[in-house]
Amino acid sequence: MKFCLFIASLFLAGASSAFAQSGGDVLDAKDVPETVKQLVDCGTDANDVTRRPFAGGFVFAWRCPGNHANSVQALVFATDRDGAGARLLKFPTPQRKMHAEISNVRWFPNTNEVSQIFVDPETRICRIESRWRLTGKTAAPVLTHWRQTRDCKGRRGWVTLVNRK
Repeated sequence: MKFCLFIASLFLAGASSAFAQSGGDVLDAKDVPETVKQLVDCGTDANDVTRRPFAGGFVFAWRCPGNHANSVQALVFATDRDGAGARLLKFPTPQRKMHAEISNVRWFPNTNEVSQIFVDPETRICRIESRWRLTGKTAAPVLTHWRQTRDCKGRRGWVTLVNRK
């Protein structure tokens, strides 16, 4: 009996770890709030949308078209899990542009930060690594780190454009 309980606890620990890495609740298209659907315009349907508690609210991550090197997502922040107060997050760059989509997102819930790694071998700057902190009641993204290189593997040649704590 103790052995069965031990095996069950290992299974549950593994399942909770997998859930944490999966990015929260995966929603069916019918379960994505209309307020969120109205904000995203990246050319894909509401399939594989995830919802996770983050930065004092909930972030809906909507999969957009990408390529072999980048998994692209649009992020929508809402004050509750049903999409109330939803707004599309726009991420500033050092060039003072705002992007509604970021790639290869990593989540840092302890600091309310998200990061991206963007790789495009067909451009002069092949690899960009950036990080934003979501601040305030509306979780406005503030750029805290941006570095880039011509080396697609990211081994050398880094130039840091933004480095704020």
